[in-house]
Amino acid sequence: MRRKFALVSALSTLLTVFLLGIPLIVYARYAHLAQADHDAVMQAQTLATLTRESAESGTGQLRTWIAEQQSNVRATVVMPSGARYGAAVPCLPQPDPDRPGDLEQWTCNGARVASLAVAVPGGNAQIDVAVDSAGANDATLRVVAALAGSAVVLPAVAVVFADRLARSVVRTAGELTEVAASLRQGRLEARYGGNGPRELQQLGVTLNALAARIGALVTNERESLADLSHRLRTPITSLMLQAEALKEQPGAERLLSSLTELNGEVTRVIRHARKPIVSEGGLTARLDAVVSERVAFWAVLAEEQGRACELTIRDPDCQVYVPQAELEAAVDVLLENVFTHTPETAGMRIAVRALAGGGAELTLDDDGPGFADHRVVERGRSTEGSSGLGLDIARRTATISGGRLVLSAAPSGGARVTMVFGGPAGSRRATCRTSAPPPPESRAAAAAAPDPDEAPGAQAPR
Repeated sequence: MRRKFALVSALSTLLTVFLLGIPLIVYARYAHLAQADHDAVMQAQTLATLTRESAESGTGQLRTWIAEQQSNVRATVVMPSGARYGAAVPCLPQPDPDRPGDLEQWTCNGARVASLAVAVPGGNAQIDVAVDSAGANDATLRVVAALAGSAVVLPAVAVVFADRLARSVVRTAGELTEVAASLRQGRLEARYGGNGPRELQQLGVTLNALAARIGALVTNERESLADLSHRLRTPITSLMLQAEALKEQPGAERLLSSLTELNGEVTRVIRHARKPIVSEGGLTARLDAVVSERVAFWAVLAEEQGRACELTIRDPDCQVYVPQAELEAAVDVLLENVFTHTPETAGMRIAVRALAGGGAELTLDDDGPGFADHRVVERGRSTEGSSGLGLDIARRTATISGGRLVLSAAPSGGARVTMVFGGPAGSRRATCRTSAPPPPESRAAAAAAPDPDEAPGAQAPR
């Protein structure tokens, strides 16, 4: 912005010098020529007075005056007797005045000439005075040189003042940008408190009010979530007591273990709702590491169900613009959908790769019957009695990072879910260190892949 301010100031000053300089140059030349005309007339009139006096008293005074004239003034007097005083004025044939006292002016060989006839004893004396106007060119060049100097100095001065003005604007805009970036990163306590132009200060006040409003809304939402989660403790505790009373019954231990795990999940939800908004892991995460960790977590269940679970990391060390906790939740949603909505023996394949134009992609294929309705990605849409939020959570995670979620068919005929993630903030590109050869496919859990013909009917929307 400072550069633009300086450029606009310099161009504006140059344009001003140019627009004022052309009339000034024309006026300077015109003024010099007008002054030459005035000098020629005055000299001719003065010489006419001396001529009349010299005709009566002698020509000594006339000769002295003509000799004392400047080098750019040439004067000549022709008496009625034919006597000539002074150097002749070289010119075209000079017009004769009609009567004594008439004054004629013209331009001759770059000189401004004034011709006058004056009555003296014995007839009329002819007076010619020429003033060299060549100095007009020199005066014009001096004006041009002065304007050229102004065209150099004035824009430089304008740039200095514009930079000082722009510095305060840029500094204030930078402070506002820092506050906005802090809010974007979840630091809702960030506020603008700087000085600057009144308009930007008003923007800062509005930004502070917006941050305060967002903070209040987020705090209320998180407290409401924590309160709702806390209400689940009573029925869960009741169920745990009942399960402990049924310890002697078959499956009681498993039920009690599940309830204990559910109680732990509720506790984690409450803690998560009340911890600071800013993620401890920052705003980026390694896609390959998160996917590997979550696939390893679900591999135990896959092995138990006899699912083939293959993981391929084509490009390692991919940083994507998603907090790690949110990325883990999105990957868990995709994997959980496979376990929930496909037959137990249906295999799945997970691949992570970098995109040529920047970004990273996660692809999950399964051997189920596929999607019956691609609109299942819409929030709350489900035909299996579930909340219908899973794929919407994954979609929002990909979209917020600058990517997208795409549903399609896998080569095996099952479902394919593709999540494209944007890179770290600023570059909006995933930073991936691509390995020379693609690494071999690693199986998180291996089991015999089922025959697709043995799979049950259409896969339910997720």
